[in-house]
Amino acid sequence: MIKKLLPIIGGISDTSKMPCLSYNLDAKLCNVGGKLSTVKGSVCEDCYAKKGFYTFPVVKGAMENKRKALQSIRQWTEAFVELLTKSKAKDDRYFRWHDSGDLQSARHLKAIIEIAERVPQRKFWLPTREYDLVRGITFPENLIVRVSYPMVGQAYRLSDWSHTSSVGAHEGFHCPAYTQGGKCVTCRECWNPDVVNVDYTLH
Repeated sequence: MIKKLLPIIGGISDTSKMPCLSYNLDAKLCNVGGKLSTVKGSVCEDCYAKKGFYTFPVVKGAMENKRKALQSIRQWTEAFVELLTKSKAKDDRYFRWHDSGDLQSARHLKAIIEIAERVPQRKFWLPTREYDLVRGITFPENLIVRVSYPMVGQAYRLSDWSHTSSVGAHEGFHCPAYTQGGKCVTCRECWNPDVVNVDYTLH
């Protein structure tokens, strides 16, 4: 049954770093990220999702499948709810949105919120730089939306949001992945609503 759902959502990600399943999109589709990629000193200037593994034809093909699947957002939402309800892969208490890529539209965000509401047994983490899309939105308790600082080393508080993330700012909880072979291992702080800011090492 789960295999039948995968083509409807365009596929799922099973990255070596994540303790759980995740979902990604082509970083070239990022709106704000695309603009930041041309800004010196931004977190997107040397985007990891535009090089290495992400440039392989099979990966690029999978990303295209996901882009097409999003065009049928109602079907995409229903399939995701069913998959996340039934799947027992890895740590099935958690899920990460966008290990690459970002929100595509308000409709896309609305679908992700609905999925979280209909799959309350999972904790969802959504990192985003689409500031205008998430501003003023009330999210379900099991969906932690972390608004990412645009510049490396940026440490001031983005007061419009409850949860943020930074790169090289040395503020808040420091992600331990770089000391753990690039993996989360037992850490789940990105999903923790009590952690205001997660700071990542530049890579």
